[in-house]
Amino acid sequence: SLPRCNGCEGIIFDRFILKLGQENDRHTCWHSGCLVCSDCNINLAVKCYMKNGQPYCKEDFYKRFAKTRCANCELGIAPTAIVRRAQDNVYHLQCFNCILCKRALNTGKLSRQNLDLKPNHNK
Repeated sequence: SLPRCNGCEGIIFDRFILKLGQENDRHTCWHSGCLVCSDCNINLAVKCYMKNGQPYCKEDFYKRFAKTRCANCELGIAPTAIVRRAQDNVYHLQCFNCILCKRALNTGKLSRQNLDLKPNHNK
C-alpha cells in the first residue's frame, strides 16, 4: 500500500517522499510541501528537528526545548547563539536591556556603586 502523509493524511504518489524517525522507531512519511515547522510553518524539506512526533525548525526547536533559557523572555537559547551574561543569568542579545527604559545595555563592568541610569532615562 502507498504511504500516507503525516501532514495532510493524503496518499503520497510522489516519486520521492520524506521519512522521519529514528532507525528503530516507526517512521512518519511526508509530502515535501507538507513538512513544515509546527510553530512558524516554514518549509522543512531540507532540515528539521523532531520532538514528540512534531517537526520544528532549528530556531523554534531551541525556543521550546533548550535547557538554557533567557532570563528576560524565558525562551530557550540555542547552543550556537551569541548571548550576554550577567551574574548567573544568560540573555539573548536583543533581550539584554534596561528594565526601566528598554534601552540596550552594552558589555562592561557595572556595579551598584557606579550604576546610576535614572538621569539618562529622560534622554
